[in-house]
Amino acid sequence: MSEKKIKVGISQGNPNGIASELVLKTFDNQAMYEMCTPVVYGSAKILAIHRKMMELPLVNISNMREGDVPGNGRLNVVNVVPEDFLVEAGRLTDESVRAADESLKRACEDLKNGFVDALITLPATSQDAAEVLFPEQKDEALKIVLQDTLRIALATDAVPLSEVSRLLSLEKLFERIKALQSALVHDFLITSPRIAVLALNPQAGQEEADIIRPAIQKATSGGVFCFGPFVADEFFGTDAPKKYDAILAMYHDQGMSAFQSMTAGHGSIYTANLPFVVTAPAQGLCREKAGKNVCDPEAFRQAIYMAVKLFQNRQLDREINKNPLKKQYFERGSDNEKLDLTKE
Repeated sequence: MSEKKIKVGISQGNPNGIASELVLKTFDNQAMYEMCTPVVYGSAKILAIHRKMMELPLVNISNMREGDVPGNGRLNVVNVVPEDFLVEAGRLTDESVRAADESLKRACEDLKNGFVDALITLPATSQDAAEVLFPEQKDEALKIVLQDTLRIALATDAVPLSEVSRLLSLEKLFERIKALQSALVHDFLITSPRIAVLALNPQAGQEEADIIRPAIQKATSGGVFCFGPFVADEFFGTDAPKKYDAILAMYHDQGMSAFQSMTAGHGSIYTANLPFVVTAPAQGLCREKAGKNVCDPEAFRQAIYMAVKLFQNRQLDREINKNPLKKQYFERGSDNEKLDLTKE
């Protein structure tokens, strides 16, 4: 019996950006269909316009209607963008933002309803998946940028640098560390992960003394292998990142700048601490490149690989922990001690 392919939902992103180019280039490779069944939420017409604009090879596209089942070996498209949408490559318009939001909204609905198994979000401009899926718990989501064994989590996401100190607290940072450990154990199947925590300031300051170091100590007391705080430039200037399973950066640019310089922009983003697997390529809208056939789809491919792998890992983790062995007890006080497996 052939193994059931994982259905991967893909929100098509902003129609005037690079998303269509990434989709067309990636699924021009037949090997991608061997790994998953793609379901794109956007517009087959827009994909065709971008394909013609950049003279890209034909891709086998199937328009899906209500009640259809995604087919293997082709690009299944759920049309959610109006037919009369005007493609203007490189332009950020209200209509293109609305189209991106509608694509993400529909993809998230199908993810929650089980129509697709995992979700990859392509560059948009307004919302992210955590905000759409769980608006009241969106701040609990943990962004992890990764490539191979390099994983950098962000304690705070895309906020002004002046706001970072105010948003950090001992309890919040402790929860970030615990969420990162949980993702490493249950999503990446690392038994005893080692976590490096970065400092906020180039020299030890109030945040390190009052927040970061106490949060590390609290996590360590709870059984987490947690180390730091490390000054970012000194940490990334050595081979220290190779010694840890993940790194927790205090703010967006602290983690992303180091990540982009180390991976040449070919990594992916995983939104952890959610009931669903959600990934994205670690690249932006790239409006200046839209429609020019110059974008490398490697980051998008990596996001698909990661979504499939994490979904499989979660299934395996659930299977492993579904029926744990009962605790073993010995009745004491007699010479003929017997193993009793009936006690809880």
